[in-house]
Amino acid sequence: VGIVGISGYSGGLLLELLLKHPKVRISYVSANNTTGKIDDIWPHLRGQSQLFCDKFDLEKAVALCDCVFLAVPHCAAMKIAPKIQAKIIDLSSDYRFPNPEDFKRIFGIEHEDKKGLKEWVYGLPELFRSKIKKTEKVANPGCYATACILSALPLSKKKLFSKVVFDCKSGY
Repeated sequence: VGIVGISGYSGGLLLELLLKHPKVRISYVSANNTTGKIDDIWPHLRGQSQLFCDKFDLEKAVALCDCVFLAVPHCAAMKIAPKIQAKIIDLSSDYRFPNPEDFKRIFGIEHEDKKGLKEWVYGLPELFRSKIKKTEKVANPGCYATACILSALPLSKKKLFSKVVFDCKSGY
């Protein structure tokens, strides 16, 4: 697998998780403004990897990877994903809404890959496991959406409410 966007929080955490996974071999890492040894970028991972982070190179990523994780900022994935000919898992919010009008309403901008939106599967396995297994493009849900959907799911299945309001906060 490859990770595009290794220097951000999501990319770094993903790297840490995948380095421990017995069935994953990381063959490519990149970042937009960060280059160097993983030990220098993420000192807490010192000695766990010989990977070297370069600027993003589409040809190299596709040649080295069966699956590419996009851990890039909002609106960056929609510029990169249409060019990648491999399985893609997008950690950003760029492909979470299959309807371009929903994307525009929520984010206030036009989606740059409108026709590609319908190819993506919302990556919540508790709801879409069979679709995820069959697709090449997974839109990873966000932390709030995951927490809200999964906490309401049992009640929803039993039709115990008609409307739920979630009040979510961010913080360390």
